[in-house]
Amino acid sequence: MLEEIHNHLVYVLSERLGWHTIERPEISVGGGHVVIRFGKNGRRMVFRVPKHSAQQLKRTMLAYRHVGSLGFMPEKIYHDGKCIIESHVEGLPIGPQASGEVIVGLAGKLSLMHAIPAERYGPLDFDCQGSHLDPGAYYRGQPAISVDRSESDLSPDESSTLNMALVQAADVPPGLQTAKTYIGHGELWRKNILVQQHDFKIIDWDRIGAYPIEQDLAVLIDADWSAAQRALFFENYTRPVNFDWLKWFARRRILLDKELRLQKKIQKIKEIDLI
Repeated sequence: MLEEIHNHLVYVLSERLGWHTIERPEISVGGGHVVIRFGKNGRRMVFRVPKHSAQQLKRTMLAYRHVGSLGFMPEKIYHDGKCIIESHVEGLPIGPQASGEVIVGLAGKLSLMHAIPAERYGPLDFDCQGSHLDPGAYYRGQPAISVDRSESDLSPDESSTLNMALVQAADVPPGLQTAKTYIGHGELWRKNILVQQHDFKIIDWDRIGAYPIEQDLAVLIDADWSAAQRALFFENYTRPVNFDWLKWFARRRILLDKELRLQKKIQKIKEIDLI
């Protein structure tokens, strides 16, 4: 596979772009892509090949088509059915260090994206892949959430918080079945929002789709923000938000996160309940 990717990179650079030399190539293999970073004429760029299917590239191109004009995606330099080349985004994952200017800008740009109507639920309905009839039907079909209680001794208060969260997560909120869906990123976790001083870029658009806006926001607010940062975001986010749905999506995400220890899950759930 790596030899084929190398050969395609050489073809694209030399035959399609007319570049016969590049600087400091570096390869890495992530969960979803094989990535080669390189320099050309003083710029750093990223050559990405999806590991799973060409549908990943189609989703990225849908993102450029639907929201590229909003200015928060990396610059697209080249794409074909096998790869995409974008400008390399320097920056830190969004988190407690994010300035108020960045929080306000993010709220404004996401308000614009979440105003774009979309049909159906889940990844955008291209080639009849991955669509669901509605949010309620999707979540009713998911297995019940369970957690490993043996990993930690819980206090009565912690046990009560956990039990309540499991009950709430199992109940699909009224109205969600008929919720309107809008264009969403699908995985707005902190490492997909890279902060550059007073600006930011959003990367990894493989899961762009039609979602209730609360699902996108539930991922975003789980970025270890302070209460003040969350408040500032919602003060500047102009779309109406159903906070009961938002908390429901957030609880499910926290409970299903296999990388979080039980104590950390309970802490995060308590923070979400205060929103």
